[in-house]
Amino acid sequence: MMNSSQNKLVLCATANHLQAGLWRAGKLQGSQAFANDDAGHEAFSTFLMQYPATPVYLMVDAVEEDYRLESIPHTTGAAKRELVMRKLNQFYRGLEYRTAHFINRDKDKRKDDRFLFIALNNDDFLQAWVADIQAAAAQLVGVYLLPMLSQIWVRQLKLGSPHILLCEKLSSGLRQTYLHNGRLRMSRLVPNVPAEESQLAYFYQVETEKTRLYLMSQRFITRETPLHLILASADGSTQKVSQGISQEQGLECLDVNLSQMAKKSNLPESLMQKMPELLHMQLLANGQLVDNLAPESLTKQHQLSQVQRAIKMAAVVLGVIGLCAAAWFLKQGLDYKAAFDQAAQDTAMQQHQYDEVAKNFPLTPISAENLKTAVALDKTIAAYPKSPRRLMLVVSAALEQSPEVQLDRLRWVLSSDINIKDDDKLIATPTAITKVTQAADPTKLSELGFVTAEISNFNGDYRGALNSVNQFIATLKKDKRVTAVEVLQEPVNVSSYVDLQGSTADEQSTQKQPALFKLKVILNAPDAPEVN
Repeated sequence: MMNSSQNKLVLCATANHLQAGLWRAGKLQGSQAFANDDAGHEAFSTFLMQYPATPVYLMVDAVEEDYRLESIPHTTGAAKRELVMRKLNQFYRGLEYRTAHFINRDKDKRKDDRFLFIALNNDDFLQAWVADIQAAAAQLVGVYLLPMLSQIWVRQLKLGSPHILLCEKLSSGLRQTYLHNGRLRMSRLVPNVPAEESQLAYFYQVETEKTRLYLMSQRFITRETPLHLILASADGSTQKVSQGISQEQGLECLDVNLSQMAKKSNLPESLMQKMPELLHMQLLANGQLVDNLAPESLTKQHQLSQVQRAIKMAAVVLGVIGLCAAAWFLKQGLDYKAAFDQAAQDTAMQQHQYDEVAKNFPLTPISAENLKTAVALDKTIAAYPKSPRRLMLVVSAALEQSPEVQLDRLRWVLSSDINIKDDDKLIATPTAITKVTQAADPTKLSELGFVTAEISNFNGDYRGALNSVNQFIATLKKDKRVTAVEVLQEPVNVSSYVDLQGSTADEQSTQKQPALFKLKVILNAPDAPEVN
């Protein structure tokens, strides 16, 4: 279906002439008639050159039409297309203009699909017009039968009768179309309609009776089937005819003036009286397309144009989407940059406020680096299965009993070897050390502690220092958590920095060395697992 905002060329071809109309936005802009002769074809070719890219819709009103109602098994997709094509080749092999119009599905158990197969038995009058369209490289959308468009405006009347016989007085003659439940079943065109009003009623009665007999022969209706007759004309000449048929044949008749219907579409009344087919052409211009009879080879140009238009539209849509996306990303980038600048400004302001407040902070005895190191050590200690907590508690309890002892160094060791040596370089451990004998289980680990301490405020009284050390050792041994205490170094002056030369009378020459001592503390195994 074409966009109604574009120009459209709608043609109506009959055996004698061709009517062309230009529509824009669903409104007729102008029309022109061309005779079916050399001059008419030449003029038509010139007319097409004025609209090179305009889609062309060709409607056909011909005598040589064939209709066949047939049911085929219900299928879908490719199988359905194959069955339909097989039927078309069976009925109309060798005919170029043909189509299959879907009616409905049967209500029996099989629920077959019912199709009306339609074709033009003689297309000689049409081929010349189609050749002109191809020569002008015009975009032929399709070829459509006039009676298939007639059923569209008949449905708009919303008649409840299941059997309708539509009689249209057209420029090509009298066309009678049978509709069952609003669907086309057959149509016939009778040319040479008499102009005298006295003969017109008789002509309608005779042709109507012929159509009834044909419908009964094809078993579309029976003799008792009531036909609803619709008489349509643009000049109002069928009003008396409908009255006569209703009185003589007892048929229900409805007279329809096409000019009044055409006013709703802004079609000129004078032009409608000359060319009643304009109403059907208007349906095509409004996008009311029906089944196409033309082969794909004739509509290829239009299909290529549709593909090109779709590609262009897709490119435009993608371009618009790309621009919108680029604009959105640009906006996001600007928003992020503004947020970053604001955050940097807030950070600088907070830092300035912090610096101002930090000026009044008291000085801390512990630096931030040392605090960091302490936290790291705490995490490292917590990662061990055991901690030096017990050793610290033992030493701390002993230090409380000996306040003159000042702790300088404490090393905690978890080892299966209780005779392990300390690597302290501040005090040289004697080489000859009595090893502690203990039944050691290589699968168990013992807790050992190396304590390096000194006597605070030492004034050279080594005897008093030894007494303090012995008292400190005794306090350690009294602790139930201690297995043994070993003295690794007593508080004697062993420093290599002591100068033994000098005057005894010079008190300042005598260097007082600290009373350092070193112990080895062995803890017993705990009764229960330690909880950190």
